[in-house]
Amino acid sequence: MAVRPLLRRAARLLGAAALTLAGTLTAAAPAHADFGTDYHDPVTATRPLTRPDTRSCTVEVMHDQQFRNGYGNPPDTPYTTTLTPPADCAGPWSAVVLDLHGQVAGRQFDRIFSARVGGVQVLLSSTPEPSKDGIEWKLERDLTRYAPLFAAGPQPFSLDLANVTDATYTGVFTISASVTFYTANDRWPAARAADRLLTTGPFALTQAAPAATRELTFPQNLERLTAEVYTRGGGACEEFAYASAPDAFVSANPGLGSCGKGPFRELRLTVDGRTAGAVWPYPVIYTGGWDPLLWRPVPGVFAFDLPAYRLDLTPYVGLLLDGRPHTVGIAVNASEAQNNDTWTGQVNLFADVDHGTARTTGQLTDHRVAPEAAVDTRLTDHGGGSGDWTVTAGRHDLARGWVQTSHGRITTEVRDDLAFRSAQQLRDSGNDVALHNRTDLTRTTATWGGGPHRTTTVREGEPLDVTYRVTHDAAGNTDQRTAMDLGYHRETTAATGGHVTERSTVDHTLRPTARRHDGDSTVRTGTSTEDYRSTGPDGPYHRTLSFVDGWPKP
Repeated sequence: MAVRPLLRRAARLLGAAALTLAGTLTAAAPAHADFGTDYHDPVTATRPLTRPDTRSCTVEVMHDQQFRNGYGNPPDTPYTTTLTPPADCAGPWSAVVLDLHGQVAGRQFDRIFSARVGGVQVLLSSTPEPSKDGIEWKLERDLTRYAPLFAAGPQPFSLDLANVTDATYTGVFTISASVTFYTANDRWPAARAADRLLTTGPFALTQAAPAATRELTFPQNLERLTAEVYTRGGGACEEFAYASAPDAFVSANPGLGSCGKGPFRELRLTVDGRTAGAVWPYPVIYTGGWDPLLWRPVPGVFAFDLPAYRLDLTPYVGLLLDGRPHTVGIAVNASEAQNNDTWTGQVNLFADVDHGTARTTGQLTDHRVAPEAAVDTRLTDHGGGSGDWTVTAGRHDLARGWVQTSHGRITTEVRDDLAFRSAQQLRDSGNDVALHNRTDLTRTTATWGGGPHRTTTVREGEPLDVTYRVTHDAAGNTDQRTAMDLGYHRETTAATGGHVTERSTVDHTLRPTARRHDGDSTVRTGTSTEDYRSTGPDGPYHRTLSFVDGWPKP
């Protein structure tokens, strides 16, 4: 988190006098003793990684490293070291896994942190907010797809966690991390990985600079290319971009202090200035978001493991085979006048080459990818700090291209059908809020040539419902209630020659509530129910968790 957004958020926290929409979102306070001095360690119902039972070797890269002041002189972040793959477990590997253990006590904000290997981002995460007595949490991250980095030998490893401590915010994060390399055998063969990894390095997108580019040179025998985009919105408004109001409402109601630019965000990936794909970020809510009581002890969906959004760029391979530098860019959508604060992240590119030839050739034959998503805003301003708005966005994109390889001409077609809808109601100057967001994404990749027709389709659903209400009575009592229903649903289907060969699903829902009452009595209470179901090659999985006031429900 950059210094300026961090200070803005802290200033809003300390100076907020009224509970408007913007004040509520930015004033997500750290853990408070009224809830109790302790609660259960963070826990999630999500499926743990499936780990091979082969011989393995673990390399510790960080042991009880403390992150106290990321803005000190000198700062204590990023922590850097060298990660050397163990000779006793030489690759190729069936899996590579990063394990992280953290602990913190006292009072502290949620903090964003990231890990990089060889300059390539491999993790984007956030910390939990602690109890006074202290909590511990664990995180596991599959790094198998980054195997080309480890195969190249020792690599720089860094973990960047910018914390701030003072007389009020006392929590110091103490983190240990290790990487385990699992050898391969007949039952657990070596995992398939790209031949090369390229990266743009970190980017930061602002209103003044809404785009970033990097020149990269690709292998001249390139056959397939996939991008992954790590990104997050930071600052007092962009962290909650999904709940932002249209600019027209903000302008007409300046006293509210609401965040503008609307609730839709799109990051566009470009190749030599041509739009090649779009990322619609998931509305990740961290453990300080809206009301910290919502997330004790179950974190929001993806809060501890932010997604790396994947885009298939294979149709564009034919443009990249001349051995010259090509520009890869990332930009925030301009249809909503860019963004309020900053979007940061990094783009990694996974390159597969044709080992049967030194050079491939190719061509982009069809490109129907919109420069911007189509966005429509319907606003009704009721006056007096009340309004309704509905914002919709859509994409229907197609890109097709072929690559002439040593095993024939391979044609790849990528189709994206994306739909977004946000319906929001704001009453009583932000003391009464209802938000209903839906994002539905369908991405299909088809290939033919060199074998039967192959198709992979990924369908994702991302619902988010929020109700928030603050009431004041004549006796001076204040009652604040927040309820959420958020989830992530994915279905992946692979077919060969028209016959389905593989299908996997994820259905993840989380329903937390929180209440704060001040006046004739003091009440701090929260509940959460999380349900996670999945199917796929590793078999079915199902787990449900229920908590009341930070502890398992009896």
